[in-house]
Amino acid sequence: MGVTGDVVNTMEDKQGMPAAYDDFLDTLACQGLRLDPAVWDDLVDRLAAYDVTYLGGGSVDAGRPSPYRGPADVDLARLVRDLARAPEPRLRDALLALLLRHPEVAATVRAVLASVGPHDPTRHALTARLLAAGALQREHAADWARALPSYQQIDVADLTASEGLPASEEDDGRLLLVAAQELVRGRHRTLDYIDGWEDVARHALRETMGVAAFERIMATAGG
Repeated sequence: MGVTGDVVNTMEDKQGMPAAYDDFLDTLACQGLRLDPAVWDDLVDRLAAYDVTYLGGGSVDAGRPSPYRGPADVDLARLVRDLARAPEPRLRDALLALLLRHPEVAATVRAVLASVGPHDPTRHALTARLLAAGALQREHAADWARALPSYQQIDVADLTASEGLPASEEDDGRLLLVAAQELVRGRHRTLDYIDGWEDVARHALRETMGVAAFERIMATAGG
C-alpha cells in the first residue's frame, strides 16, 4: 500500500473516518470575505519583518518603506492568527516559512492554539502546519544545520503522541508530513499539500542560505 496508505489507514482506524476539517473548503469560506490587496500587502510586510520575503507584493514591490521595521513592530500572535485564517493558500502556508526561518515562533503558535476552541478551524490549520514544520525540519536537517549551526528543532512530540501520529524522527519526517496532510485534506483526496509545503521549505532555505549556496546544495543533492 505504501507510506501514504498506511498513515491514512491508521488515522481512519483511530477516528472512524478521515479528519473532518477540510482546509480547502475553509479557505473558500474565508474567500467570501475577499482578500483586499491592502490586506495581502500588510501580511507580506509583516512576514518580511521576520525575513520571509518570497511572496510578491508588499511595500517593497510598491516602492515604499514598510511600516514594520522589524519583529518588534509586529504583533506575532495576531500574525499567526491572520495567516491561519487567510483566504489564500499561499498565505496560510507562509506560516511554514515563518516557523522554519524562526523555530521560536512555535511557542507563539502553541499559545494561539491554547486560546482557541477544539472545533475552531484555526486550531486545525495551525496544528497541521506546526506538525508539517517539524517534519520538514527533520527532512532537511542537514541543510538547516549547514545554514544555521545553532538551529533549533521544533518539538512536536506531545502533539504526535496525543494524536497517535508518527514521530518526527520516523523516516526523516516523511511519515509525519503525510499525516499532517491528512489533517487538512478532508474530502479533497487528490490535493497535494506536501508538494506545496516542500516548495515553501525550499523558499525558506534559499532565503536563509542565499541563492548561490542553495543552488550548490540542490545540485549536489540532485534537486
